[in-house]
Amino acid sequence: MLIEKIRIEPKTDQYPFNMKLFNQSLTFDLRSPVTLILGENGSGKSSFLKILQAKLKLIEIKIPNQHSKKQIDGSAVSLWPNIKKVKGFYFESLSFVNYLEYMINEIDQANQEIKRVDDTYKNKSEYSKIMAKSPYRKTIHELENMYSKDLSKSSHGEAYLDFFASRIKDNQLYLLDEPETPLSIQNQLTLMAMIMDACKRGCQFIIASHSPILTALPQACIYQIKNESFIKTDYEDIDSINLLRQFLNHKETFIKHLTDEEIYE
Repeated sequence: MLIEKIRIEPKTDQYPFNMKLFNQSLTFDLRSPVTLILGENGSGKSSFLKILQAKLKLIEIKIPNQHSKKQIDGSAVSLWPNIKKVKGFYFESLSFVNYLEYMINEIDQANQEIKRVDDTYKNKSEYSKIMAKSPYRKTIHELENMYSKDLSKSSHGEAYLDFFASRIKDNQLYLLDEPETPLSIQNQLTLMAMIMDACKRGCQFIIASHSPILTALPQACIYQIKNESFIKTDYEDIDSINLLRQFLNHKETFIKHLTDEEIYE
């Protein structure tokens, strides 16, 4: 494993160390290629990844020149083995959606500028037109050739998977915050296969998730946040999985209880 153990020792009472979940010493065994962090919204899953990112300083997928968020104290984190630099990236699904919209907007603006040059340079030399269009054509070329597909013509799920596949490199670490967000169940299975293949190539993943699909990744180490504590658990004992299983097996009973009405066939 790239990282076998993480220890968090809070040195400040600033966010997120003012949360009860993090204002104590914490140790995590990461000797599995996949570590999953589960919990309700607001429980601290994303904050945990942000604490790790503050230490690791992985490449972050975000819009260029985006306003920086409040800095988190990365010195609270100790890693074993104590390697100086880990390659990989930190990825929030919401940031991807914003990034995709940014890319589409940049291409649209560049195309509009090319049309503007055609109008304003119609009485100038062809060379002048070429030079004026050059930076906008360069922008379009760079954005359209970053991925194997035209992301602007793909669904968010398809674009996400292509984006993800283009970033996976051997022997790297990936922090993924709810990667299932833009994906259908079928595409979650595709992402699951990508992660499993990457693990065979020496990659390591730390994932915050709600997905019953991704949570089933083979040999994953699972931590569930309950009562403001990290609890190591097995897939079959995950609260949300058990609730989903009960619903699928007794959906009429659940719906009747929720609506207090008779269910007619």
